[in-house]
Amino acid sequence: MKTLITKSLLAMVCGLSAGAVTAQARESAPPLAHVAIDEHEHISLSNGGLDASVDLVEKPDCSASTLLSGNDALVSGACRMAVLTLKDSTHPDRPAFTTLLTPYSRDGSDVRDLQLDLRHLDAASPLPQAVVSVYTGGAHCCALTSVVGMTKSGTWSATRTSELSGEDRPFFADIDKDGAQEIVIGDSSFLYTFASHAGSYTPAIVYRYTDGRLVDITTDSVSRPYLEQSLKENEGFWVQQNRSEPNGFLAYYVATKANMGQFQAGWSYMLPRYDHEIDAAFSLSRCALAGRLEAECTADEQAPLPFPQALAGFLVAGNYVTSEQALATAPEAEAAIRAANHYSPDFSCRTPPQKNGVAIMLCENSQAAEHELQFDQVYYALRQLVGPAGWRALKQEIILAENTVDQQCGLPVPGEADQTLPSNATSCYATGMDALSEQYRKKLSGPALEESKRPIDQHIALQRRLIKLGYLPAGSTADGVYGESTRTAIAAWQRDTGRPDVSSFLSDADAAILLGAPAPVAETTRPAEAVSEKTTPPPPEAAPSVPVQSAKGTFQLFGLSGITALLAIAAGIALYFVPFVIACVRDTVRKPAVFVVNLFFGWTGLGWIAALVMALTFIRMNTEISARNQH
Repeated sequence: MKTLITKSLLAMVCGLSAGAVTAQARESAPPLAHVAIDEHEHISLSNGGLDASVDLVEKPDCSASTLLSGNDALVSGACRMAVLTLKDSTHPDRPAFTTLLTPYSRDGSDVRDLQLDLRHLDAASPLPQAVVSVYTGGAHCCALTSVVGMTKSGTWSATRTSELSGEDRPFFADIDKDGAQEIVIGDSSFLYTFASHAGSYTPAIVYRYTDGRLVDITTDSVSRPYLEQSLKENEGFWVQQNRSEPNGFLAYYVATKANMGQFQAGWSYMLPRYDHEIDAAFSLSRCALAGRLEAECTADEQAPLPFPQALAGFLVAGNYVTSEQALATAPEAEAAIRAANHYSPDFSCRTPPQKNGVAIMLCENSQAAEHELQFDQVYYALRQLVGPAGWRALKQEIILAENTVDQQCGLPVPGEADQTLPSNATSCYATGMDALSEQYRKKLSGPALEESKRPIDQHIALQRRLIKLGYLPAGSTADGVYGESTRTAIAAWQRDTGRPDVSSFLSDADAAILLGAPAPVAETTRPAEAVSEKTTPPPPEAAPSVPVQSAKGTFQLFGLSGITALLAIAAGIALYFVPFVIACVRDTVRKPAVFVVNLFFGWTGLGWIAALVMALTFIRMNTEISARNQH
């Protein structure tokens, strides 16, 4: 029991110290209002005309999609469900917004720590926004968060959980100084890639919430002071950690510099500092960069790459830099960069169709996949033209046409035992798909025709731009395939920007404007000097001291650097309880007395000496037992 008490006291002191570290490094701008559900059945908040509440409701059937869990955690049968309700009290006639959040139990078996914030995120909205979040179980995982707000059209909109999910809740700060808070998360793709979890640093992704959308402003000039300050803080922390696992920090450093428009400077900083030893557990191969299964790759393609080459390919794959930028700075990484630009077909190569040689060819061969994707542009343009009523007939026609190409090239029939490909399979398939593209392109005209002729790289770039502007969900994959979600995003962008033709097709004129379009800035009634601050941000060296997004931030305690202060506290606690530890080691019969004197009077100095004398002179337990046995 005495040992347990001592451990509890140590844990309490250490826990308070660790909490101070976290709070210093992760302290978000305060919300307008905040409440946690804790032991309650009902919580509610009101601010700025928005009434928000969460209720725990017993549901007889919980097999329904929810806002925070989606379809990933469907619960069969009865459960307790968290239900969110929002009301615009300034417009009582507007319908309330009600949605299922997630199954919720107090024992934390599914999710826990449900919290509700009201924050001012949209500078143009008269109402604040509701931020609802929960934690799930598992090591290093996960906070699920969604932002719900009223759009300009008077409808409610909620961000997808996948857009803001991460190891921790998002960080909030008014980065562009417009009175509304931006949302910052970390790029979790960097975790475990070049270092262990403890040695991994995640580059910040900065979002501006605008009319229900998350607009990525990470590379905009207004975010540069924040990134500069984050970089400085995290570099200081890394140095304090004796530069352990350098590749984890350096990957973050180069990526952040790239986001600041200083990729070459970041690369020059990395080269003399990286760990030259190749650790297969924390490296990448050309096979991994291409997103292919190891079984499909040669031994050479599976070999782990030196850190600079792996990093160059990784940054290209993550859209931190272009292939041209990476090649200009790291020409020795050409093979890795080429692998990162590997084209993939319009189906997952993680689980390719079985007994299908053509599918395997498309997954393994980037050239074949590129020609297939180019034909997809024609197909999806036709699909948009014929509408849902004509989809089935069009698909059947296209399947027959593609089967004809396969037969002409001698490609194996899916499902048959022999799936051997002829030696000219790739070239013949590419020629055949190009011929199909030209054949069906004749059915298109106007913007649809212009769109279908565009190279696949431009299609991917345009999709990435729609993701950055928030018209496609944050974190979406730009694959060059214009399905229904991309068509809807194009139409929304065309409406918002006043394009003359809202057709869901990107004409050449539309494409040029979209690729050069700045991130939308919310209209506000800010004073002139505040507006000029947004358009002409201060230089990096004048970066304001803002809280850092990464959990790895520097801090000070009692005038000492954070780590030094914590070590000093730990050493002081250990020294303070030396008398009690000696009493435990000697197994004296009066350990409780030693503990009391040590705990309550040790700070006087004389009390500490008295406790030490007691610990050294009191009779041992085994000695007393032996004496009793002799009597």
